[in-house]
Amino acid sequence: MTKDEYIKAVKRNSNRLYLIALSYLQNHYDAEDVMQEVLLKLWKTKKAFNDEEHIDKWLTISCIHKCKDRFKSPFAKKTVPVDEINELYTFDSIKSLDIFNAVMSLPKNERLAVHLFYYEDMPINEIATMLKCKPSAVKTRLHRARKHLKEILGDDWINE
Repeated sequence: MTKDEYIKAVKRNSNRLYLIALSYLQNHYDAEDVMQEVLLKLWKTKKAFNDEEHIDKWLTISCIHKCKDRFKSPFAKKTVPVDEINELYTFDSIKSLDIFNAVMSLPKNERLAVHLFYYEDMPINEIATMLKCKPSAVKTRLHRARKHLKEILGDDWINE
C-alpha cells in the first residue's frame, strides 16, 4: 500500500470507524484508541487489497475485532454514562437526541447490529459475516432492537 492510498483510506474511514467503535464500546477514549490501532494495523499490513471497497470492509472487520478484544483485556474499563457521550454530538432536534440515547441504551450486540445496518447501510449477510454469526442471528438482534426501541420511544421513532 502506498502512502497516498493509505491517506485516502484514512480520510474515507476514520469517522466511520470511530462511530462503530463508539457504538460498541460506549467510551470515546477507547473508541479513539481502537480507531488508531486499526489504522496503524492497516499501515503495517502487507496484505494486497483489490480496491477501496476491500480496504473498507477489512477495516470494518478489524475494528469490530479490536472492540471485542477490548472486553477481553484485564484492563477493560467500564463504560461511561451516555450523558458524557452526548457532549460529542450536536443534534438537530430533541427527537434525534432521544433516538441516540435509546440506541446507546441497547445491549451491545443489538446496538452494533443497528449501527451496521442503519448507519453503515450494510446488508444482513455482510453483517453476519463480520460478526461471525448466522444471518438469522442478525435478524433476531435487529428485531429485538426494534422492539426495545419501540418500548423506549413509542411509535414516534419509526418515522426517523
